[in-house]
Amino acid sequence: MSAPTAGCIRLSDSSELIAAVPHLLGFHPRESVVLLALHGMRLGLSLRADLVDDDQAALLAEQLVQPIARHRPTGVALVVVGGKPGPAGEPPHRAVVSAVTAALAGSGLPVVHAAWTAETVRGALWRCYDDPACAGRVVDPATSPLAAATVAAGAVTFSSREEMAAMLSGEDTAALQRRSELLDDADTEHPLSPHLVGQRLARLAELYRAAAAGSLELTDTAVVDVASALCDHRVRDACLPWCTGSGAAAAESLWLALVRATPAPERAEPAALLALSAYLRGDGALAGVALDAALQACPQHSLSGLLRAALDGGISPALVRRAAEDAAAALRRPVYRSSRRRSRRKR
Repeated sequence: MSAPTAGCIRLSDSSELIAAVPHLLGFHPRESVVLLALHGMRLGLSLRADLVDDDQAALLAEQLVQPIARHRPTGVALVVVGGKPGPAGEPPHRAVVSAVTAALAGSGLPVVHAAWTAETVRGALWRCYDDPACAGRVVDPATSPLAAATVAAGAVTFSSREEMAAMLSGEDTAALQRRSELLDDADTEHPLSPHLVGQRLARLAELYRAAAAGSLELTDTAVVDVASALCDHRVRDACLPWCTGSGAAAAESLWLALVRATPAPERAEPAALLALSAYLRGDGALAGVALDAALQACPQHSLSGLLRAALDGGISPALVRRAAEDAAAALRRPVYRSSRRRSRRKR
């Protein structure tokens, strides 16, 4: 599922709607059902889920309705990607479409259009579910109205979700193993002393400024120092304001670099911050793969669990931003103290 996107592109037909899907999600989906919230003729929230077997269609529909209903759209467009048409050319996965349509209707949300395509590429066949004569070929997604908007926003549309996830892949195994051993051997007390909190925050601020200047370099020492420090939520929460405003791009670059450079389980901390940064700017796809990385590194990671619930529930970035601001503000209160201790998985 993706986070809410500030869609303001007007789309005139099914071909353009399908061509817009990769840019709305951040990647070309495969074997997916995509729901697009419509507010009049404007796009709102975009949701994607893997296609399921017919006997699981009702359960999938229940999971999709709540987050999209929260945004009170005037209607929903539904796009199914994947599969082959039937003998008479009828689109596949009709059970999924019927279940989602019924669930949305139960919440007072009409499906104004439902279409199928084998893939979201130029020239792919598309068909409507409610009209056998409604069919055509997908226009080039690279020249769709949203393509220009995506480029202007500095975003990238990946060929697949797997390609996007690969962007987070770690550095060479030897470097990660070396840093893991250094973290195991580090004699760092948690929670950190006030002196160490200030020291490590200063180190992170240096890296943040370097990322903004395009000169970020991560040594073993830097990675070990900040990876360990981010496990103290006072340090992590003090960095939350960096994820918004004019410096958000630099922060996102820093978190991405740290995700790639940090071994598990500490990798979960920068991955969660990367997810937050992406979520706040409306990039639900990157937020999703970052959360996958965080929870793979540390399945019980609390911040990642909260962000996953927000992402899957379609909570607006504005609400998440306020929660992050509140957490950062709490650090400025004299009565605030940390009591959580970190436990590392020993190898």
